[in-house]
Amino acid sequence: MKGISYLAIPLSFALGILLAWLIWPPRVIVTWETASEVDTAGFYLYRADSPSGPFILLNATPIPARGDPLAGASYQFEDHTVKWGQTYFYRLEELERNGGRNQYPEVAKVRAGAGWGLALACGVLAASLAWFVMAAKAR
Repeated sequence: MKGISYLAIPLSFALGILLAWLIWPPRVIVTWETASEVDTAGFYLYRADSPSGPFILLNATPIPARGDPLAGASYQFEDHTVKWGQTYFYRLEELERNGGRNQYPEVAKVRAGAGWGLALACGVLAASLAWFVMAAKAR
């Protein structure tokens, strides 16, 4: 294949990975629901790099409770302080109106962003497209 610049293929690969990272910025959306909320003032969310901790507080101000004793509510928190493709562990703590706290033992495991698999797939796709375009021009 005469006239093909093989430098364009790795550059296209790198560009594909960069575009995947820009299109899907690193974030984790943590959601939870309550069945009822008796004397609940709000919630704190904690994150760790391992299931055993240590867990760090993500929100200095509690997420206000919206439910009532008969009907709970749905909640969502977006964590933008994560690294793309990294696995994190989250734990929830309930703040009561009297100042008491109840930390729930369940730990949620999640991965931030779309992950390296998608980034590599975008890189391969971009490099393949560059190769096909250059091959077509060389004919």
